[in-house]
Amino acid sequence: MTSRWQTCAQFKAAVVSCATLDIAQLDSVIIAPPPLEDGAVLTLEHLEPYWRELESLVQDKKVVAIGTSDLDKPLLEQLYLWAQVKPSSNQVNLASCCIMPPDLTAFAKQFDIQLLTHSDSKEILSEDSFQEALREGTQGAQVDGWSPEWILRYSVIVKTRGIIKSKGYIIQAKRKAPH
Repeated sequence: MTSRWQTCAQFKAAVVSCATLDIAQLDSVIIAPPPLEDGAVLTLEHLEPYWRELESLVQDKKVVAIGTSDLDKPLLEQLYLWAQVKPSSNQVNLASCCIMPPDLTAFAKQFDIQLLTHSDSKEILSEDSFQEALREGTQGAQVDGWSPEWILRYSVIVKTRGIIKSKGYIIQAKRKAPH
């Protein structure tokens, strides 16, 4: 796992987002693993510590439901069988397929997992792009060494009407100590 994805990041992201959005509880949190090193394959062992943290958020009633992003059927099944709090959804990137894989749709239907689609890039905001945005937004500030620790994309929806009230991103960044 990349060092940017801290296991306590989900807890921080949930607390910060609730405070920022002035809400007591998140309806749904979908975990999206960051890109792995070249040649590395995402496994259940990668997901376990992060999923445990999400399960604790559900148990603490900070989050109602938790889901995944970009898991294929074998990995989704492994997570489902292992997890105490089962995934309620799995997002599939439209860039990776035009048609949902039949084995994934059958598994999701059998275990009542909602399949959603998205078109996000694997890395929402690279360190270089983040530093460039900081340079543009802060005149004369020293931005080298800053990198995003986690990025949360949110949508606030009026449930009774299905209308998006607001949406955006919340980012937590960290500056590496100079050598």
